[in-house]
Parts: sequence; structure tokens; C-alpha cells
Amino acid sequence: MANLATAAGNGGVSGATTGISGGNTAIRNSVAKTQKGYGSAVASSNVYSETKNLRFAYTGVEADSPARSRA
Repeated sequence: MANLATAAGNGGVSGATTGISGGNTAIRNSVAKTQKGYGSAVASSNVYSETKNLRFAYTGVEADSPARSRA
């Protein structure tokens, strides 16, 4: 796990520092798929969103979906 939710209140929370490299916000990949022409293969989108201070029910859970390296 690369980006764990830390304790806050009765649950967990992601960080508030933006940026994939060195940041700690919760990052979610888009579920959109793109077709590159008629009969072509479908590719995943590179679009993602960052959410500051995203709340979770538990601490120590992965804040990113899917998990990614922050190196």
C-alpha cells in the first residue's frame, strides 16, 4: 500500500497535499474506456481525479484506487 488513510475522528482520511509524486490526496482513476476507431481495441482512459481529505470508515486503508507508487 502506497497511500494509507490516517486517523481522523472515528475513521480515516486521505491527505491534502496534491500531486501524484510526493502528494497524499486520494487518487481515483476514471472508469471511462475509449475506442480508437471502428473495430479497434478499447483502451482505458488516463484521466484521474484527486480528492483532498477524503474520508474513510477505517484507518490504514489504501486511499488510491487502484493503488499506485508515490515514488
